[in-house]
Amino acid sequence: MSSTLSLTAVFEPVEEGWTQARIAEIPGVITAAPTLSEAKELLVDALREYLLALQKRDASPTTATEERSPVRIVIEAA
Repeated sequence: MSSTLSLTAVFEPVEEGWTQARIAEIPGVITAAPTLSEAKELLVDALREYLLALQKRDASPTTATEERSPVRIVIEAA
């Protein structure tokens, strides 16, 4: 099993010179900022918040046959 996960960040110009940023594989992760640099930072934050929301939604108790263990994910903007 690979220890890395690659996602595709898409950056597109939008109204008034802003840059829209989204993760192609996760349609719910989208943001916009006045500069490309800020859009990259906000995209990382949007992905983090999206994953945290999923964690909270799936906070159901573990069943007797189910095993869960935490996974550390490091997110960086290139």
